[in-house]
Amino acid sequence: MQGWIPFGDMRLDVEYELAPHMVIFSHGFGVRRDSRGLFTDIVAALPRGTGYVLFDYDDFDAAHNLIHINGFDDDVRRLRAILEWTRQQNGVSTVSLVGHSLGSLVIADLAPPNIDTILLLAPPTTQLGGYRRRRYTQRPGAEQVRGVWRIPRRQGATLLISEAIFDELEHIDPEGELVKLALLRTFTLVIAEADEVLVDDDYTELMVMDNITSLGVEGADHLFSGFARPQLVELVTKQLAHQPVADE
Repeated sequence: MQGWIPFGDMRLDVEYELAPHMVIFSHGFGVRRDSRGLFTDIVAALPRGTGYVLFDYDDFDAAHNLIHINGFDDDVRRLRAILEWTRQQNGVSTVSLVGHSLGSLVIADLAPPNIDTILLLAPPTTQLGGYRRRRYTQRPGAEQVRGVWRIPRRQGATLLISEAIFDELEHIDPEGELVKLALLRTFTLVIAEADEVLVDDDYTELMVMDNITSLGVEGADHLFSGFARPQLVELVTKQLAHQPVADE
């Protein structure tokens, strides 16, 4: 179903299906909720009695094919609003969270209570701002106009990212956010073992923490694409259903 929820003087568009167990998906930086099928493939395989909510952290201008990137603090507020709305829906008894990349850190920062399962897919552990500024602003065709970068994507859309967004990311401690979450909640860390985006990220310290279960997908890139996607889907759905899963 398509719908929307109030968010200040705005509204957040959501795609959802209600069920007793709801899974909220938290996407990464510079993409939309259905980017390259990562979340929609998981949604298609959810077991009976499990619903979902897909939403965007950023604002999409369909008429001009523009994605206006919002800041990390705004992302946290949006996730909180989505979580509150989901809990208020009739028949919902439990809620789980699945995050990918930067969306995992949004979950970690919010660290909401009373969550059934938290799955964090390929979360970053190293400093964010400088790396992302270089990665995005050095793309062919990228240009800055009055403090806002216009960055074309291969899929056709253009990202609008202000310098302030990159500055905000500079002040986030990714590993610290994940450690903080582990001190408050249990969660499962899913590692893309051939991650071409987070090439310098190290999960060693996290893997030994009591509240973290770490699982790897061998040969998986950052988006768990190709042969790794069915493995990821099976891993995630088993975790959500509390079924045992072997470390890949």
